[in-house]
Amino acid sequence: MKIVISGYVGKKITGIGRNLISLLDNSGSDIEYIVYTNQDMKDDFHFHNPNITVKTYKVSKNSSIKNLLWTTFVFPFLSLKEKADKALIPNFNLLLFKFRPTIVIMHDLIEFNVPGKFSPLKMFYRTKLADPITARKADKIITVSENSKRDIVKYLKVDPKKITVIYNGVDRNKFYKMDESKAIDILDKKGWPHDYILYAGTIDHPGKNAMGVCKAFEKLKQMHRYDGSLILAGMPGSGYEVVKEYIDHSEFKNDIVLTGYVNDEELVALYSSCATFVFISLYEGFGIPPLEALSCGAKVIVSNTSSLPEVVGNVGITVDPNNIDLIACAIFESLHKKTDKAYLSLVEHHLKKYDWVELAHSLKKEMCE
Repeated sequence: MKIVISGYVGKKITGIGRNLISLLDNSGSDIEYIVYTNQDMKDDFHFHNPNITVKTYKVSKNSSIKNLLWTTFVFPFLSLKEKADKALIPNFNLLLFKFRPTIVIMHDLIEFNVPGKFSPLKMFYRTKLADPITARKADKIITVSENSKRDIVKYLKVDPKKITVIYNGVDRNKFYKMDESKAIDILDKKGWPHDYILYAGTIDHPGKNAMGVCKAFEKLKQMHRYDGSLILAGMPGSGYEVVKEYIDHSEFKNDIVLTGYVNDEELVALYSSCATFVFISLYEGFGIPPLEALSCGAKVIVSNTSSLPEVVGNVGITVDPNNIDLIACAIFESLHKKTDKAYLSLVEHHLKKYDWVELAHSLKKEMCE
């Protein structure tokens, strides 16, 4: 069997890109994969599976509109050119027409859950055109949590039998508890503090609720319940300027660090050394950063909404993402939470459900049926 894949995953290899690479690398040798990605993204795709071929198309990873047009109007013809049996679209794009059975991965429906997440035009495009058309046209839909499956059924009126849940995973060889001296050396080279609360993900507003993390941090500082810093690690997203302006006017602005994009090694160092990790999005289809943080030995705090309680299970603290007082209390609780052998054993058991080999087997099964 031959599968052709749209490999547009954004400007950097982050959660969706890492997820795609790990799934394909662990999918065995009985399927041939052709991954089409941007000409300036090829060097970022590193596969070990010899049955994967990476080809490029002449659109920059930096042009969202051109990539949307390419995936919508060019990619379907590549399934014919490659004589593929099926096509896979692992990132959000409009599926307007197809020439081969096509599987799409719908990670979330945040546009239905967070008003104002995108511009009015983009909200209309996604809720009225792209989401319903893609859901109807796709032969199968894969999503990443039971919460997202419920949303797809609710908002797009899709038959639940058409949807399969395959969790995102975490690469334990890449995300692990880094040696303390190595982690500190990386922090020092970047000029980052040693004692810090960490947020990692796109810095946006209101969706990822980075502002809520800042406000809870400020409250802890005002109450003299924490002396360290706050690190926000990630690329600017929608509404970033609102978050940046808020930080610039904060009385604790000198204790808040915006790192911008960090590479995987830097991210592992940050996860491994943080006092606690806070990820209180208003909505997530899955939420990969808390899983990565757990894999690196961090204590985690997440929202008690959408998929996040499902992702962290009973090893994380959950909190109302709209209640700053409760978030501050949860951070204080986490800072003093013991990571004894019993807790670490619980985390290890929890992470087994996100094993890449099993997840890749599930994906392969869906593509072969």
